[in-house]
Amino acid sequence: MKELKNVEVFLFDLDGTLNMGENPIEGAMDTLRILDQKGKKVFFVTNNSSKSKYDYLKKIQRLGYNADISQIVTSGMAAASYINKHYKNKTVFCLGTETLKKELSEDGINIVDIGQKSDIMLLAFDTELTYKKLWNATNLVADGSIYIATHPDYVCPSDNGNMPDAGAYIACVEATTGKRPEIIIGKPYAPMAEYVFDFCNVTPDKVAFVGDRLYTDIKFAINNKMTSILVLSGETTLEDYKASKLDVDYVFDNVNSLRNI
Repeated sequence: MKELKNVEVFLFDLDGTLNMGENPIEGAMDTLRILDQKGKKVFFVTNNSSKSKYDYLKKIQRLGYNADISQIVTSGMAAASYINKHYKNKTVFCLGTETLKKELSEDGINIVDIGQKSDIMLLAFDTELTYKKLWNATNLVADGSIYIATHPDYVCPSDNGNMPDAGAYIACVEATTGKRPEIIIGKPYAPMAEYVFDFCNVTPDKVAFVGDRLYTDIKFAINNKMTSILVLSGETTLEDYKASKLDVDYVFDNVNSLRNI
């Protein structure tokens, strides 16, 4: 287990780790500033592909931390990079928000509309979901389009209850077509880790991931050889952690324990 004082890069989940909705967890923004002062590099890594990196920049700044755009990583960004690397010039139907489709287009990806043939069906967290979009997506998957998902989260926490997230859509597509994604990009999977290490210009032995969710955040750290830090300020309780039998490096009540490294 790496001593935290030797970690150079701290990757943070957002909801449940640094904030709950539009409210920062008490002291969390001060903790980020203390890490800055100690010379640590701070990045924010989210599976939520419904919003752009600019949306997240504004949110983190609203929470009270003066973030830079170079500190934001989303599963949508990682998906765009993966498609450009492995499926250059392929057409993509995106089951996602207009914001995500705009970002993908800006990255040179050829986005097609409902009813058009597509080489790839990219499933994301679509808060603008319509039945026509979902039906088109299942038809493409059934007809053999390459099936990629941005992330596996079943729910997205909100101030008004859990929102059905990409994992719930994946279950719907599987129930309709019998097929699951060939590739899932986001936490806890390797494509997201590879993108993060490249984006942050760092090797995994120098990285710690801080998160509140066992099946994405903590497995992401463990599966990809980062130092794992579980905080109990969000989804996971101490009982959940003990029942999981995951070998987590550090377990804290909240991120403020990082002030003492």
